[in-house]
Amino acid sequence: MKGKTLLLSIWTMVAFCTVADGYAQQNLQSGAVVTDAAVTRRQDSVTVSMTLDLSAVKVKSGGSILLHPRYLQSGGTGSAWLPPVEVMGRTRSLYLRRNPEAAYADEVYCSVVCRRGEQQSVAYRVTLPYAGWMDHSRLQIVEDLCGCGRVTPGACADLVEEDLSFEPRLAYVVPQAEPVKTRELDGRAYLDFRLNRTDIDPAYRRNPDELKRILASVDTVKNDRDFTITSIELCGYASPEGSYASNVRLAQGRTEALKNYLTDRYGFPPSLLKCAYEPENWQGLADYLEASDLPDREAILDYLANGPADVDVKERQLRVRFPESYKVLLEDCYPGLRRTDYRINYVIRSFNLEEARRLVCTAPGRLSLEEMFAVAQTYEPGSADFNEVFDVAVRMYPDSDVANLNAANALLEQGRAEEALAYLDRVKSACPEAENARGVACILLKDYDKARHHMAVAREAGLPAAEHNMEFLE
Repeated sequence: MKGKTLLLSIWTMVAFCTVADGYAQQNLQSGAVVTDAAVTRRQDSVTVSMTLDLSAVKVKSGGSILLHPRYLQSGGTGSAWLPPVEVMGRTRSLYLRRNPEAAYADEVYCSVVCRRGEQQSVAYRVTLPYAGWMDHSRLQIVEDLCGCGRVTPGACADLVEEDLSFEPRLAYVVPQAEPVKTRELDGRAYLDFRLNRTDIDPAYRRNPDELKRILASVDTVKNDRDFTITSIELCGYASPEGSYASNVRLAQGRTEALKNYLTDRYGFPPSLLKCAYEPENWQGLADYLEASDLPDREAILDYLANGPADVDVKERQLRVRFPESYKVLLEDCYPGLRRTDYRINYVIRSFNLEEARRLVCTAPGRLSLEEMFAVAQTYEPGSADFNEVFDVAVRMYPDSDVANLNAANALLEQGRAEEALAYLDRVKSACPEAENARGVACILLKDYDKARHHMAVAREAGLPAAEHNMEFLE
């Protein structure tokens, strides 16, 4: 019987010794006994091994028997014939020495001359290139019992079935507990005040809309049963025109006015609101200029950076040196510099597992990383729900090493190595779990040298997952 061969290397050993009992065996029609059949993968190589006990095989002196291993896809079409073992009689052996062209197979693993009454065995081991179809495949041995190149019907035995796909071990990291979930809500209000006044007129110009925006922000937090406000920070700014002393009074007084407005509106204790102020918003002016298309933008920016230290002198000279641009600034820029920034600091209560499972889909921002991780553990690893939780977690906590590492692991479960590496690039802390994940990604991308480096670091740190994954590389 002739067949095609896919080989990287062939190791042959024919032994004439007593055969030890294997953990499993297959009795063939020829009388041969197969033990210790195994198929293993290391990187891009697949090794097929078995022990063939030929002691009970009987062959006519002029005949031979071919034992032809074949590796084939379970339920598919992929297959590879491996070199056969030929067991022949003495007369057949002598004939082939004189007429090698009469051999039945293009290439045999080894030829064994049958010697009755002796213990004879072959340690069979063949290495061939890995192919994708081998992931779910089985090893067979086909017997040509007549020695005529034709396979006797039914003389085919299944030896072992293996899944050769690389199954990585991934190390997820449990996030540290967040005893108090502190959050903040930022906003900016542009309240209008009458000339040199610091009291708020709720009906004046834009104030109805601006106050409505502030109150909506406060209500969003205050009226939510899951939230508790811990503080409200206010910072008021004035524009640079006018004297610095006057702007100090205006910035401070207008910030205090908003504090009093919120205190009266909600009954907050005065200690809950904290005030700060910036009398003249020069940084805001510089930011405006950076984004503007004013003809003398660069000259003004240079003047702001290197002009007089006295801000009153600086503002007067600005008006004189750049009169046309100053008109634009006074109309388009300065009103926006007079503002109050506010930050509402609050804490979120903890949630039980059932609540957390619901909130992952509806309001994930309320959950800590630890709560999200607990939800993920309720799903089958690699399932769509499992992967979705880690995807949500990294979107909610994009700067977290733990969130990025676990999201990368979830992607590696799906074989999406390049996407996983993008998350791993964001992991700044040196930890064996991240090195293990980088190693797995490199294995999937067939960059085995880098994989070995990363995996060695993780294994040196004592990570059990790395020990498993390193077996694939060694």
